[in-house]
Amino acid sequence: MKTTKALIAVSLMILISGVSLAQNNQKEPKVNQRTFTGITGQAIKESSEVNNVEKLIEEISNEIYKEKLAVAGAGSLSYMLNNKEFIINGVQQKSEIHLRYMNKYMKNNTKWNICKNYKMK
Repeated sequence: MKTTKALIAVSLMILISGVSLAQNNQKEPKVNQRTFTGITGQAIKESSEVNNVEKLIEEISNEIYKEKLAVAGAGSLSYMLNNKEFIINGVQQKSEIHLRYMNKYMKNNTKWNICKNYKMK
């Protein structure tokens, strides 16, 4: 009788562990993400820089490589610059770097998001 109870207890523990592992191995639900390159935000139409979006994005990319904030040729460069943050390849940059890029490339267009290969929800 004790052996039967022990076997049942062990079987239940194995079954519960198996169910728990199966639940943990389920993939996270996919979130609709889009990769964006360009400028979004308010006051875009009023700005002359909007006509040179490709040039602006290329200038920022070159500056990132020049300052070695990302390694050229190490994969796809991704960044997003706005008035709150500067994220390069998923890493938020220090405030002094953020302010320098914001002042140089955004000027008074503080409601912009300048992105290259940036994944957004």
